[in-house]
Amino acid sequence: MKTDEVGSGQKEQVVIVIDQQQFKLEDREYTSRELLKLAEEDPAETTLVLKHGHELTKLTDLDKPFRPTNGEHFVVFHNHPTPVS
Repeated sequence: MKTDEVGSGQKEQVVIVIDQQQFKLEDREYTSRELLKLAEEDPAETTLVLKHGHELTKLTDLDKPFRPTNGEHFVVFHNHPTPVS
């Protein structure tokens, strides 16, 4: 029987994807602000969005903690309009 090595000091990890970039994180709660900074985005100008199939959920509260699950995909929306040429 296989057991996780949590007791040996090794922390469990989850793998998430933000804008097609993979991140390995410690299994704990994070805020949208933390994940945006991890993806090198400015939380004041962007919104983290959870992508689940065709459903998109905007995580607008930057300081509300949540626990990402392994394999979750996120995209980053930019809050100001894109200039049209």
